[in-house]
Amino acid sequence: MNRLPERIRIKDIARLAGVSVGTVDRVIHGRSGVSPSSRKRVEEILVELDYHPNMYASALASNKKYTFSCLLPMHQPGEYWTAIEKGISDALVAYSDFHISLRTDYYDPYDYHSFVDKSQEILTEQPDGVLFAPTVPQYT
Repeated sequence: MNRLPERIRIKDIARLAGVSVGTVDRVIHGRSGVSPSSRKRVEEILVELDYHPNMYASALASNKKYTFSCLLPMHQPGEYWTAIEKGISDALVAYSDFHISLRTDYYDPYDYHSFVDKSQEILTEQPDGVLFAPTVPQYT
């Protein structure tokens, strides 16, 4: 019997569709270079199997490096924001496989210009993502 493994892989889909692994990869990622008939066969099998790519495996395989910036209000050790920083630090360790780096900047919560200036500085760096905590939302 031609059974499928519990976790469907691209090579299983390729076998069922009678195409190469590269063809399945191109269909999944919406790339060109696939004949209409092959694309149709692969797409039908994807639907039939209710296939969803393993995002964790894809991210690890891509080896992409992600840069994030974090903008927090200045604070003293032990204050509320210390716990937030600890949570962010713990997440960096937990997801270290994803090659994430973080730059943390601080602004004066009593000076809205400080928030705006630091925000502009961060945006010029063009990070992949930004975490920020405005204390005066209308200036965000």
